[in-house]
Amino acid sequence: MAMRNHLNKILLVLLLSAALNSCTSYKSQLFEGEGTVEQARMNAIIDFVNTYKTPWSYLKERDGKSFDIFWVYENEKIKNLYVFNVSPEIDENITLSIEDSLGEIPNSYFPNKFEVKEDKLFLWKDNVTPLRKEILVAVDGFGVLDSVDIKRELGLLPDDYVDKKVLTLDHSLKNTHYYICKNNIAEYKKVTTNKAFGYYDPPKLKCDSSN
Repeated sequence: MAMRNHLNKILLVLLLSAALNSCTSYKSQLFEGEGTVEQARMNAIIDFVNTYKTPWSYLKERDGKSFDIFWVYENEKIKNLYVFNVSPEIDENITLSIEDSLGEIPNSYFPNKFEVKEDKLFLWKDNVTPLRKEILVAVDGFGVLDSVDIKRELGLLPDDYVDKKVLTLDHSLKNTHYYICKNNIAEYKKVTTNKAFGYYDPPKLKCDSSN
């Protein structure tokens, strides 16, 4: 019995050590100091990809397949903070509109920026980046590029074609909200919630020159 307890203690120490090393490893990838909004967004992505787990209920619905596509929205304008919402893409249909053209900023909600990290696709849109072939290839590579609207406008679909896409609204699905200090973007806190911004008390950070 004493030997078993000793072995259990050793195993626990090894597991804790592995967890700490993993945390230290990804934390070392973070941008530090006064960073840009895109560097802050990347910090959120780095943390997210190393810590997020698809909820068990969704794993059952998806036959064990984890979420691998996420939207990264810049949100609330809060003094001294960058704030992002990272949310799973649950419909797995990213629709390219007939109004969107390569070399121009998308008119629709189609993303114009992306990052692939740890076999996961992160998408977002800004107001300055033209649509490029690379993002179409990335979205198509994950099997979620939907061009039905374009094919319909170009007359490439049969008259009896029925679009079976279903828009899913799941208010129970939790997103991850990141609050990142502007003066040191390696300092941040996150909230995992299904509540919208403004409907809960945000975390408090000491974003001053002493950080």
